[in-house]
Amino acid sequence: MHDEEALLILAHGSRAAGTEEVIYRIADRIKNMSSFRSVVVAFLQFNHPDIHEAIKKIVDDGIKRIITVPFFLFEGNHVQEDIPREFEKAMKQYHVDIRMTKPIGYDDRLVEILMDRISEAIK
Repeated sequence: MHDEEALLILAHGSRAAGTEEVIYRIADRIKNMSSFRSVVVAFLQFNHPDIHEAIKKIVDDGIKRIITVPFFLFEGNHVQEDIPREFEKAMKQYHVDIRMTKPIGYDDRLVEILMDRISEAIK
């Protein structure tokens, strides 16, 4: 059971209006499919809540263990350096345990989605 944990879905963020809707839709689906006490979205850049705002909200709700999913395709600098550095600061500041999953990476299901998009463009 995850009823004493929060799930933090971390997306990059964008200056383009309305782009955050996708990650909120994903978070809502995960909320309905999981037993996490809380499912929260955060953005690395440009949008709010940012990492620290989201973690503060989780901690204010009395949750001390956070599982984080970086909604990134690659293990680039953000995933390898920037995000872990922010989590280290937050763990010290809020006395919370934060565990990060791997990013999306390769998955055959992504190929299927791309093939669907290609088919849509051809029609």
